[in-house]
Amino acid sequence: MLEGPTASTPQGRPAHGLGPSLPPIVRFAITGAANSVVGFAVLLLALRFGFSDIAANLTGFAAGLTVGFVANRQWTFAVEGRVSLAEVMRYLLGFALAWCLNLGVVLIGIRAGYAGSPFIHLAGIATYSVAFYFISRSFVFAPRTAAKTAGASDHLGELIVVPAVALLMLIMRGLPLTHDVMWQLWIARQMLGGVQLYSQINEINPPLWFWMAMPVHQLAGLLHLAPATILVWSICLLALASALLVGRIGTIEGPRERAWAMTATLVIGLFTSLYDFGQREQILLIVAIPYALLIAARLRGERPSPWLAATIATLAGLGFALKHYFVLAPLGLEGLLLWHLRGAYRPLRPETLVLAVLGSAYAAAVLILAPAFLSVMVPMVQTAYFGFETPVWMWFDEPIQAFWLLDLIALYAISAHRLGRERPEFKTLAVCALAFFAAYLLQRKGWQYHAIPTSGMLLMLLASLGFAKGQRLPDLTSRPLICLCIALYLSFSFLERPYANEREEFVSRYIDRVPAGAPVMIIASNPMWGWPTVDKHHRTWASRYGAHWMLPAFGRARADHSESPAMLALEQSVRADTLTDMLCTAPALVLIENHEPNFMTRPIDFDTLAFFGQDKPFRDYLADNYRLIDNGFWLRAYVRTTPENSGKPDNCRKIIPPSPVN
Repeated sequence: MLEGPTASTPQGRPAHGLGPSLPPIVRFAITGAANSVVGFAVLLLALRFGFSDIAANLTGFAAGLTVGFVANRQWTFAVEGRVSLAEVMRYLLGFALAWCLNLGVVLIGIRAGYAGSPFIHLAGIATYSVAFYFISRSFVFAPRTAAKTAGASDHLGELIVVPAVALLMLIMRGLPLTHDVMWQLWIARQMLGGVQLYSQINEINPPLWFWMAMPVHQLAGLLHLAPATILVWSICLLALASALLVGRIGTIEGPRERAWAMTATLVIGLFTSLYDFGQREQILLIVAIPYALLIAARLRGERPSPWLAATIATLAGLGFALKHYFVLAPLGLEGLLLWHLRGAYRPLRPETLVLAVLGSAYAAAVLILAPAFLSVMVPMVQTAYFGFETPVWMWFDEPIQAFWLLDLIALYAISAHRLGRERPEFKTLAVCALAFFAAYLLQRKGWQYHAIPTSGMLLMLLASLGFAKGQRLPDLTSRPLICLCIALYLSFSFLERPYANEREEFVSRYIDRVPAGAPVMIIASNPMWGWPTVDKHHRTWASRYGAHWMLPAFGRARADHSESPAMLALEQSVRADTLTDMLCTAPALVLIENHEPNFMTRPIDFDTLAFFGQDKPFRDYLADNYRLIDNGFWLRAYVRTTPENSGKPDNCRKIIPPSPVN
């Protein structure tokens, strides 16, 4: 019968049985050999009794696993007391983790070109054995007191979030990603091929996001998988790491509350917006949750493990550095800590030191590795990025803002401000929500992925009513309005379709007229005209711009008669760079926007073709080499009628073509 708490003698000193002087790792190896023999014998016996191959394999496998559990429990690690259900579940989870590591090693060996070699299987078995030994010693059969087993050290949270992430990675491996994220992966591929960011690729965002995508591309190449799949898996694993760190902070009362905190961290981190999966704001939300709860522990006067604090800060630092607006969150949390602790406040802590080191290293890396970001892109952004700013009313015209209001009403209804005086988690999560809301306003766009961190932190604030210090899960379930808010928002997110570019079908009919690998030039202010369609259809992106994002500013300045010298110089530079890209790549297809359906920032009478046609070389090149095949309301489409000119400019960029797997 599976019941009762488990107690144990110290590991490595069996109280009874054969070989008390043998080291635990030797006993573990002997046990492994024994259960393999038993499992194989049962398999042969099952075959003799007429079992199918699959049924016999499963029977032998189950027998070996059972023998391994009993032998390791009683002999290898000398655990005393009755077997508990939690112990069995830990054993199965530990086996699954070790087996996944074994499978990963084998798959990497196969992808690396060693398929059929016994050595990759030996490497996998060795990885499995070593991993399962340490998992068994430190997790499955670790010494446990009755108090610990009944309290926060219970691993219910891990038993929920780890299998959930494994299942999600399988289900979501083909999840469509937004045009911004696919542009990020395209830039990473170019950079790995030696193309210089900012000097050869025009990109307004700081480099960290693109540097983060480079190992994603490298791993995708090693495994022969789509980079988008590896990116989805990376986000899932990052959310898992965040959930596990929340479970390690150790101030949550009760195993169910700890499991709820971990599950909420995982679900909110991954599904606050399914449509914008992979955006920087999602990464920020995922890594900011454990950091906010770490500061809550500091507010209570607790001293979390330095290693735990440093690990949380390492992940959080990467998120805070993705945009300069995001530093409002750690600054706000430090201000809150200073206000409450006053004389006891210590600015030099593991997390602040890690953030300072990471921030300094990032600043130095930008100066050394990407100086053109400061010298080229920052002035360009200061001159023309205002073109994407929208009227204030457009910042609050989506359902997500209605949920914000509903959340605030629900919090007011339960007098959450009073609870906040006693619950530091409420304070830190609220400060983060306010900081991210300020970042949303400062960006002045109203784009809904900018709202992800605010929404996620508000959801986490509601969820914390079930796990904050002094709160239990029944405290949350007894508040139907709070539960309704959480359920409504997550239902809305799950019902929201994954990313789908409604323009893809429209643009594809033009792109499919040119052969695979052919260069395509799209001159449009909205990146959705080209991304991810061109790369998805395995055509070569011919422009240094992901989109001509400065066109709305040019149109607005012309309409207002407010063109500055810097604006005029930028206009000339953009026209010259675009012509150079066309001369260098000789695109087989050129698409030029006539109108933009979604952006109110672009004046309706701004003619993109006329803007570029101000320069006679552009007009002549288009007239001499292209034929207009469609002059639609949204786009003009031109196909090339002449062969590629061998005489190219000297300053042509290198372009890495699309990968065969995408």
